[in-house]
Amino acid sequence: MAKPATLAAVDLGSNSFHLIVARVGPKGLTPLATQKDRVRLAAGLGPDGVLSAEAQARALESLRGMRALLDEHRPDAVRAVGTSTLRRAQNALPFLVRAHGALGHRIDVITGREEGRLIYEGVAAELDPETWRLVIDIGGGSTEVVLGRGRAALRCESVDAGCVSWSMRHFGDGVVSAARLDAASREARAMFAPIRERFASGAFTEVLGSSGTIRAIARVLRRRAPSRDCVTPSGLRWIRDSLASAGRVDPKLLDGVSESRAAVFAGGVAVLTAVFEELGLDELRPSENALREGVLRRLWAEREAQDAGAPPRSARLSA
Repeated sequence: MAKPATLAAVDLGSNSFHLIVARVGPKGLTPLATQKDRVRLAAGLGPDGVLSAEAQARALESLRGMRALLDEHRPDAVRAVGTSTLRRAQNALPFLVRAHGALGHRIDVITGREEGRLIYEGVAAELDPETWRLVIDIGGGSTEVVLGRGRAALRCESVDAGCVSWSMRHFGDGVVSAARLDAASREARAMFAPIRERFASGAFTEVLGSSGTIRAIARVLRRRAPSRDCVTPSGLRWIRDSLASAGRVDPKLLDGVSESRAAVFAGGVAVLTAVFEELGLDELRPSENALREGVLRRLWAEREAQDAGAPPRSARLSA
């Protein structure tokens, strides 16, 4: 690029909104500022598919705060994307008009498969360029499953089961039991069954999880056994047993679950259990990168291609 640039990505997720601002430099993308707001947009989506006024108000407040951060850093390019809840909301269009005004930038509602591809690009950009890997992202309203080789996503599927929607559906009153966890996992497993053959376990050598839900589950297991840095079927069973024994998600009893994560944790555990069982997974490692990093890297690659007149290349995010 002719001169250093500052880029920004905004992810309007179904559980949290994220902003990342980064500067392009010799070592790749260096983060300058981040913001995360627990908006829980999916919790405001009613049975009629209408996004509630309360959820919209939380979202607009978050976006106004992000606009202030963007105004401070004045990035050269910004891309904002909406995900599962905005794909499903019947009143998404009028909300997006207001959201554009609050953020100061257009918001693109992306498909589930495009979301999966961007998540994969965010997770895989700095990893081995030859490895076949599976990436799982459990969002607030959907779960993306992506198979890729190196930095290229090859198969992407989006399933409408997420930590917020599943927690509301099965644990809305805050009560957790073994029967409820089993029912939630069975229902989710049935939703993943149609895509099972596309993600045969022999096609990949590593599995990564990129969402806040997966990082929280991994954190709980790591604090129980510090030498372990992955999620396994036995670890998930221990968490399920602990939740059922407590009868609720209590951060005081389950070290690693934050107060803000507690309300959507049981649903996330049920969905991840279904993914493990239906896809036959043995272990999963958490990744710190997710959709926002993928959006940022894609934005950088597109700008490089425009400036150089060449196909976009993968971007790197430096520490």
